[in-house]
Amino acid sequence: MKITIIQFKPTKDYQQNLDKLVKYIQNSTSKLIIVPEVIVTDFDYQNWLEANEFANTIKETILELSKNKIIVLTLIEEDKNRAYVFYNQKVVYVREKIKLFGYEKKYFKVGKSEPEIFEIDGIKFAILICFEIRFIEYWQKLKGVDVILIPAMWGVERKNHLLTLSNALALSLQSYVVVSDGLAFASGVISPWGEEERNNNKEILNTSIDLNYIKKIRKRLPIE
Repeated sequence: MKITIIQFKPTKDYQQNLDKLVKYIQNSTSKLIIVPEVIVTDFDYQNWLEANEFANTIKETILELSKNKIIVLTLIEEDKNRAYVFYNQKVVYVREKIKLFGYEKKYFKVGKSEPEIFEIDGIKFAILICFEIRFIEYWQKLKGVDVILIPAMWGVERKNHLLTLSNALALSLQSYVVVSDGLAFASGVISPWGEEERNNNKEILNTSIDLNYIKKIRKRLPIE
């Protein structure tokens, strides 16, 4: 399955960020596209109401672009950090962030649903939103997942933490881990065997994952 991982630092102009995102999505031929956490508005606490209100514009725009594409992004809506999965011009999955970090605790409401496995076209996905990757109790709930998606805005001084955690998660669950990070630029894809392909400083990484490889690795090294 072809995937596109997008990473860029957002500006203060929501529409400019959205237009840039739209351009990248339109130019992608991948089935799966993931973008960083709250990439359109950033964590704009000074304009909190406006950031919430812009959610509908983001959803309407991305929905139209999702024909034959699985698009994963998070946005600020109703004072919650919501992860949306769009596919074939429908919203097919929604989950709210439940592990908040730093100033998020002052502005966001805690979500209600824990990370879980959901399926699209027979592929088992899960989403961990940024800070949530640190909580290994969620890893255990995701046993058997094929692809773990991690939209993030990770602190630069802790970049190595995200690199290490995403590698460990892939090895622990023998799954693909796909990270899109708009701050520390720790984006990339890690295979069930631990092979890495990272964006580094590139805003776009176009690559692919082999879902059959998951079965091969689990057969080669059973973890029971």
